[in-house]
Amino acid sequence: QGSAMSALIRPLARWYQNAVRIELEKYGLKLDDIRNEWHPDVALAISRLNNEELSNRNKRLRRAMDLSLKHSELNKEVQATIKPYEGYLPLERAQKERLERLMYK
Repeated sequence: QGSAMSALIRPLARWYQNAVRIELEKYGLKLDDIRNEWHPDVALAISRLNNEELSNRNKRLRRAMDLSLKHSELNKEVQATIKPYEGYLPLERAQKERLERLMYK
């Protein structure tokens, strides 16, 4: 039963991941750009970005908002250079530190 469920879910997961990748590429975003900034781990990870990474993130977000407002998208050549699943936020470190703080309270 577990493998039958897995056989159904795996193709759906691949389809969904591909659909998300296509949408992120249209606007030049990375997955980390659209994470919930109000989550404590994400907020901490963003606060730890160096100036260049933070500036790049802000530029991607501004460009995506501009494209969205104009009902436009990046040209296909630029989209092809986007690596949406290439992470840059130190989320694992932030999560580990938060969990350690919770354990020692």
